[in-house]
Amino acid sequence: MEHTTRPIVVGSSALAVKYSEGVLMCTDTLASYGSLAKFKQVPRMAAIGENTLVGASGEYSDFQEIVRILRQKEEEDFTMHDGVRMTPGHYASYLSSVLYNKRNKLNPLYNSVLMGGVQRGETYLAYLDFYGTHVLGDYVTTGMGSHLAKPILAREWRADLSEQEAKALLEKCMRVLWYRDARASDRIQFAKVTQLGITFEDPYTMQSEWGLDSYRIYSLNPLFPY
Repeated sequence: MEHTTRPIVVGSSALAVKYSEGVLMCTDTLASYGSLAKFKQVPRMAAIGENTLVGASGEYSDFQEIVRILRQKEEEDFTMHDGVRMTPGHYASYLSSVLYNKRNKLNPLYNSVLMGGVQRGETYLAYLDFYGTHVLGDYVTTGMGSHLAKPILAREWRADLSEQEAKALLEKCMRVLWYRDARASDRIQFAKVTQLGITFEDPYTMQSEWGLDSYRIYSLNPLFPY
């Protein structure tokens, strides 16, 4: 038996925030084959049941396996017919145990995962990694977003953000990642989960500005300003 030894087709950052109505999540749609930006229209978010949204960075095939595992658990929960349904917190706790177990068997799923939803009228948002780490937060990030986007979120996030404000904040973060992260893309997708359910928006290309002096002069003199 051979295990995955290193990620091959990899997605970059995923971002999510709580806002006044629920959880808003955003990723780009690029999956890179090593350093080659090969697959440019790949969704990196998925719905689990009616009230749980999951997104991830890292190895794309492992993300597909995570979605399969969670949907299998959702199907098992549905067929019990006991009147009790799993919440986003239940799915996150279950996935945390799965990730920890696979890591202990030296066959980890090479992903950082964001999971959000609305459970019993309360908004839930969590970060998980392939060690089984399970952390709750008002805003969560993966990949380079933890270095470049989280300071922006820490400065500008509020609990009473409207959907439009939350979307503008996440787009601002994704634009910074597009400028600064070599594995990011300017084609992004939003998804939200509220008490009414899960909604995926169509991907679109952000507007960006590359005529700034810092970029223009650097392209002429890579040692600028030294």
